[in-house]
Amino acid sequence: MKFSQISPTIVCALCIVGLSACSGDSSEENSNPIPNSVPTINAAVAFSGSLTQVDQAKASRYIKNGIYSGITQYAYQTAVPSAPAEISQDSYSTTTTQEAGIDEADRLEYDGNTLFLAAYAEWINDNVYPAHVRVLQRNNDFSLTQVAELPISQENGNIDGIYVNNHRLAVLSSEGYRYTFDSLMFAPWGTVDNQFTVELYDTSDVTQPAKLSNLQFDGSLLSSRRIGDALYLVSSYIAHVAGLNPNASTDAELLANYRKIVATSDDELVPKVYADGQSIPLFSAKDCVIPAQATANDGYAQLLSVIKINLLEPTEIVASCISAMADMMYMSADNIYLGATVGQQTALHKISLITATPGYQASGLVDGVIGWQSQRELKLSEKGGFLRVVTTDYSNASAVHHLSVLNQNGNELQLVASLPNSSQPEPIGKPGEEIYAVRFFDDKAYIVTFERVDPLYVLDLADPYVPMVAGVLEVPGFSSYLFPLANNYLLGVGQQVNPANIPNTGSAADEPVTQEGMKISLFDVNDPANPIEINNIVMARAYTPVEYDYRALSTLNSNGSYQFALPVEQWGQSEAEVDSWWNQSSLLLLQVDTHTGLPKLVQTKQIKISNPTNYYIYSGDDRSVIHGQHVFYIHGNQVWHSLWNDELNFEGPY
Repeated sequence: MKFSQISPTIVCALCIVGLSACSGDSSEENSNPIPNSVPTINAAVAFSGSLTQVDQAKASRYIKNGIYSGITQYAYQTAVPSAPAEISQDSYSTTTTQEAGIDEADRLEYDGNTLFLAAYAEWINDNVYPAHVRVLQRNNDFSLTQVAELPISQENGNIDGIYVNNHRLAVLSSEGYRYTFDSLMFAPWGTVDNQFTVELYDTSDVTQPAKLSNLQFDGSLLSSRRIGDALYLVSSYIAHVAGLNPNASTDAELLANYRKIVATSDDELVPKVYADGQSIPLFSAKDCVIPAQATANDGYAQLLSVIKINLLEPTEIVASCISAMADMMYMSADNIYLGATVGQQTALHKISLITATPGYQASGLVDGVIGWQSQRELKLSEKGGFLRVVTTDYSNASAVHHLSVLNQNGNELQLVASLPNSSQPEPIGKPGEEIYAVRFFDDKAYIVTFERVDPLYVLDLADPYVPMVAGVLEVPGFSSYLFPLANNYLLGVGQQVNPANIPNTGSAADEPVTQEGMKISLFDVNDPANPIEINNIVMARAYTPVEYDYRALSTLNSNGSYQFALPVEQWGQSEAEVDSWWNQSSLLLLQVDTHTGLPKLVQTKQIKISNPTNYYIYSGDDRSVIHGQHVFYIHGNQVWHSLWNDELNFEGPY
């Protein structure tokens, strides 16, 4: 698909790269006959089997059945139109990601000389300051000078994230509510008529970034990744059929709704991309894969699009379509995996990224569900073609945690190994314990469960056909995020728990257990059978956003010597006023050298800043950059600079 040099009158010229057919063919305007009676349409469900590509009529019927099923079950809404990447040897920190070489959108990008900051919209003293991108250039003394400010095209839009690579800046934004995979489980019909935008700039001259393209897509952006110069977007779209009666109850009203849906052109079922006054369908309905088990009475309205944009040639766009339920996504260097809950099991669908157009490959089913307790995508990992997944089965009185290993055979993701099993029957976690953190690193998996204490399980995955529990460590508190270090060490970020509030026997502890404050732990896992907590740092009445968003952690690795920066928010009650509470935002600096005889986690300093406004600033969006012995701290839309070892002085805000 290319936008350049396309005449609006040449319809089929719109389908050039990656699309198998032009959806404007009049023969495909309506593939289904108008019914004479009220149809019996099954409620939308997640199927456990494979997906398949069918003809235009069947694909159209499945999508339209889904629209009808949705309107009869929900109030119809129209919304506002491989190894972890942390092992790096750069001189400055970059966005913390799940996988090496796969960038994730964030509000901050830094290339060593220029800092790009997505500033969110602010309302101050009845004045509205729209979201925009700040471009700040680093001076020789590491002070910052703003050299450009880039507005976004949506007047009331929010920036979902930015990417910087090869003198290209991509700004992802949307209006209204920002939908994610998690939200699809609860608000599948709120995505109607949404649009999101990708604005691409040439930043060869950062003082005057040149806009190369402004692409608008129908639907809601769910997630994104970047590999090299390829930007991948995963979005959700539900066609809006005007004039439907959301309160239909009689046969005549229901039939009128269904007839209106069936009469809708198939071209209107799929999302479009808009640029330079032109609109192009991303695909046709017959390009969508649907569940192979689907019958004529099944349907699902939501279309998931996997879109690939060449950042160097933004007119080159390819896309694939999946019409199947999904509530989470994991992306490796070669594949995207979409997951959906099916009872107490998880259905997984594999989409290849190594083909010219992202394409469906296979599906599989594992026992247990991904769950919501921890950062969900971290429960999946792919290595050597094997997908490793950690799930939890809640069908019994006590939760059962599973590790499943799958490998593709034809169009099936086959289970090749699991834990527990007959030769390794020991459960992962004690009765009543939930999984709080999972991290895969090379041939190991680390799992944290918690109810009374924090067991850290070390799994050996060197042989994907024979996984085993290598060791267990129990310590107070729990980790919500695990960060693998060189030389077989592990950083845990979570909360300390007061053991006095946890009964040793008898009834379970009250929920939630009293938390004493943020806890950062350093573990030695050189001997997987005997993991050791070397030391920890606890900050009372505090938490860090890293517990639920690993992008908030900044890391600089110099041959095994690590510097860490993470935002912290502390709170407390004023001694002078009983009903008055205070909060303090800061940036905590830590370091550890994994080459020493017994490494130790050391607190270097804590950069505390006063709130520059008279309103609360959420610390969950705080970020930082470590550049050698210099640190930039982003709080709100402003930036501070400090030297690593200077406890008292810092400059800003910029």
